[in-house]
Amino acid sequence: MIPVALPSVETLLLLAFLLATTLVWGIWTVVLVARYAGGRWARPMMLPYGLATAIAIFTLWQFGNFYLQMRAYDREMASSYRPELGEPVRLGQIDMPKGTKLELAVADTRESFNRAVFPHPVLVANVDAVEIARYIAIKTNGNYETVGFVPETMRVTGNGVTLQSGWRCDAAQPVEFDLKADGDVSAFSRCVLADGNIVDGIVLPKGTFLRASSGNVYTDGFVDSDRWVLETPTGQAIRIDDFALEDVTLALDGERKLYEIRSAVLSKGATAGALHFAAGSGIRLNSRHIRTDYPGAWLITPSSASTGSEPVSPRSSVLNRDGEILAILSD
Repeated sequence: MIPVALPSVETLLLLAFLLATTLVWGIWTVVLVARYAGGRWARPMMLPYGLATAIAIFTLWQFGNFYLQMRAYDREMASSYRPELGEPVRLGQIDMPKGTKLELAVADTRESFNRAVFPHPVLVANVDAVEIARYIAIKTNGNYETVGFVPETMRVTGNGVTLQSGWRCDAAQPVEFDLKADGDVSAFSRCVLADGNIVDGIVLPKGTFLRASSGNVYTDGFVDSDRWVLETPTGQAIRIDDFALEDVTLALDGERKLYEIRSAVLSKGATAGALHFAAGSGIRLNSRHIRTDYPGAWLITPSSASTGSEPVSPRSSVLNRDGEILAILSD
């Protein structure tokens, strides 16, 4: 952050005096005009009124000059930071048409654009893009002068559905990519899924949030094997094995097989053996803390609610994928 000196107390007091004097002069002048119009004219005290008039004119002139300078500054900033392309140009490995509106991170450097709005859809990373937003890392020296920049991520918003790494993504929602130093796409990163995505027999609802993963990192340094993480939209149920689940966060491995369910709740009650689990019970799959003893198993933690006459498990239960109870765990 560039340090900026605050105005001195003397400057603030002078500004307050000028504004107060101008306000008094304005009210005084209105009163004089009203009296003159009503036939009750009385000559004002010339010296005080003359001094107030001089100060008011000076103040208004200064404010007018400041306003004109700010207008000129805004026009300069628009030209330096918000240009519009007058001809087709290739920037950041993207062919941009005439009429593209840019927002630049570095003045007068079009390659540093952090936002681009196209006059018509442009094919970018298999997306019919209408807008691009990039995160630009700015490099500065000890004097806070810009010495370089590097694009790191890009979010593309467009029309329709786009296929990314085998996923059907809603292009109307931002589709994010990691970038190389030259602005070219390095890897697909995240998106909001459209209809038609099925993985490992699981039908994923529209609106599911997807992100690529290099493995969940735990506080003890352990790095897990997940490669995709998905979060279902609130209120949308999915079915896995014999369970209907809501508010699901699940992870897939590199072959897009179900690897773990990190969190979810039962949207409907479920029964396993003699135990009943009420709707709202927490449920996970292949949780790390039981994975050594019970790999690939369900872990269900009952909610306080119960329905029906079946006994409710008071403790967490471990089940295999066929619904057989393997263990009852103490809290």
